[in-house]
Amino acid sequence: METIITLPTSFNQWAILIVLLVAFCIQMLYQLRYIQLFKKEKKTNHNIKTEPVSIVICVKNEECYLQENLSLFLEQEYPDFELILVNDGSEDETETIITEFQKRYPHLRSTKIPLDNKFQHNKKLALSIGIKAAKNEKIIFTNIHSKPSSCKWLQEFVDSWDKGVHIGYANFENKKGFFYNFLKFDLLSKNIKSAGFASSGNAHSGNGDNLGYKKSDFFANKGFVKHSHFEAGYDHLMVFQLAKLSGASVCLQPEAKINLSSICAFDQWIRINRHYYKCRKYLPFKIRLLIDLEPISKMIFYSISIYALLFTHLYFFTAIIYLTRIILIGSLFKISTRHLKEENLFLSSYLYEIFVLFSKIYFLSTNFILSKSNQWK
Repeated sequence: METIITLPTSFNQWAILIVLLVAFCIQMLYQLRYIQLFKKEKKTNHNIKTEPVSIVICVKNEECYLQENLSLFLEQEYPDFELILVNDGSEDETETIITEFQKRYPHLRSTKIPLDNKFQHNKKLALSIGIKAAKNEKIIFTNIHSKPSSCKWLQEFVDSWDKGVHIGYANFENKKGFFYNFLKFDLLSKNIKSAGFASSGNAHSGNGDNLGYKKSDFFANKGFVKHSHFEAGYDHLMVFQLAKLSGASVCLQPEAKINLSSICAFDQWIRINRHYYKCRKYLPFKIRLLIDLEPISKMIFYSISIYALLFTHLYFFTAIIYLTRIILIGSLFKISTRHLKEENLFLSSYLYEIFVLFSKIYFLSTNFILSKSNQWK
């Protein structure tokens, strides 16, 4: 009877197994690094902080979201904070709604950019105005189409804020749907990776829906002047720049999560990815290499596994390596999903991670083809 355990008989077959093992080990190293984040969060007992903070939200023709979400931010259980709304030339009832809310919430302040069709600007101007208007040193940035997951969002976020830049968790709200949960899985992976890099001193990205940094650092960096012409970068590039001044900390507590709206989720996901891939070309080669090493190892792992199964007799060894990967990396990822209360993404993650690889190829290629020759000063 023919045995299924066939030892490698040539240099090429040995090379296949070695490449599979190396790719697997690279992925394990990344996952172990990410898991250290959650273990550290569990062990760390942050002191309850009461220092004054500011929240800055820019709005533009978003009256429905103001009515629905503004009170969730204003009623946070935190002793001393102000919320600054920057009305960026809205043509709907935004200003009227703000005025009504200010009657009930004295810690709500607002400023306005008049509508001027002759003067074109991007979100960075509105953010700069909001930062200048803030009375406090620590400023948290979010968006009105998002909502905090709990009334403890602000307290949890501030309690774990130990360095200049503070990166929080933001993802789509819970909702059923295979494709919708793929979008959630992709953002979950991005959040974990961003936090992992930040904790190791290589902060390079953050989500503008749940992000904080110091007012003094912003002005020491001369604001957005180095990329003011650039549509994206108000979150990723600022994290990269400001973290070099005073470091970066992360907050991965589920109570401090910001829920992104499920309405037009695919459009939001496209925008988030396009902004990220537009910004990443300005990162140092070393950081880009570290970012890409994990997905490249996955591509190599899947490609070599398929080749080994189709064109060699290394079924047994290939299956053992593949199953070991599924068990070990799956177990580590389950710890992440359990901590962030995203357990519904675990089982489908084995399929989603393949889709993510194709999405990376798509965004990298389209960004390369369509990007203009903007140079970051």
